[in-house]
Amino acid sequence: MAQLFALPTTFCTAELITTAARPAEEASADCVTGLNEIGIISVNAVGGNPEEMEYIVAQKADERGASWYRIIHMQENAVPDSWRVQAIIYA
Repeated sequence: MAQLFALPTTFCTAELITTAARPAEEASADCVTGLNEIGIISVNAVGGNPEEMEYIVAQKADERGASWYRIIHMQENAVPDSWRVQAIIYA
């Protein structure tokens, strides 16, 4: 007669666990209520367009361990394609 063995649930769920970190995502003002603010990111005099600035902010948020960020100020400087951006980051 064949024997049946039950595997512990840790073996069954091991495939579902991933060690890859989720990148920081942009959040609107109404979505950050209740999140833990962990700092402010500033990017100054960087060339490019607004989409590139958002990408840079997302990278900096990732580096600081944030899950979310909210851009609070984005302004083009007097020099064309040079931007000043500030964002709040959240855990």
